[in-house]
Amino acid sequence: MIDMIQYVGKKGQNAKFFFGTDRFEYVWEKMIDFNFGIDGKDYYFPRTTWFLGAKGTHAKSALEPDTIMLTDEKGKVFILDAKYYKYGATTDPADLPRSTSINKQITYGEYVATEAKFKDNNGISPIVYNAFLMPYNCCELPFRSGKNMLHIGEARGDWKTSGAEYENVQGVLLDVKWLMSKCIRQNKKDISELASIIENVFKKTVTGAG
Repeated sequence: MIDMIQYVGKKGQNAKFFFGTDRFEYVWEKMIDFNFGIDGKDYYFPRTTWFLGAKGTHAKSALEPDTIMLTDEKGKVFILDAKYYKYGATTDPADLPRSTSINKQITYGEYVATEAKFKDNNGISPIVYNAFLMPYNCCELPFRSGKNMLHIGEARGDWKTSGAEYENVQGVLLDVKWLMSKCIRQNKKDISELASIIENVFKKTVTGAG
């Protein structure tokens, strides 16, 4: 910060100062959380504890999903994982989230869908959806579509077959330039559009339509 302040007061070719990041995955996470997430997401973190007999207990760090998205429609929770992976540029399945990430998302979903504290006043648990959000350029191949949000498939765990929504982790590409342009204030229309994509794809998967 001091370097930046000093730089502002300088003139001439020698007054060059560069700042930025070579870890854009963190920027990607922050942009998604800003545009789609809620404050106080730690309420949704699954926590663990070691019980050590006479030595007492020892709490471990909680699992922390990147983003929790809620819509105006009550009783639904969307757990979003920002993945700055290059599948949107390569179409190579090797560039998709791995089993560890898929299983972690399913764990997040199961926690929110089954934990008592998330039930409403009538004892009904929320419907929980999972999604990976990855970058792409909507104006260029291989996924040239002109769409700011594009569904590309879903991941499933062989060990989970109850049919719950959270067991199908949807893969959605977001146009990078569009997302960057939205980082001014949250737009409920964008949240609603993303929720609709995730919900409708799951419904088609279950019914076999589309």
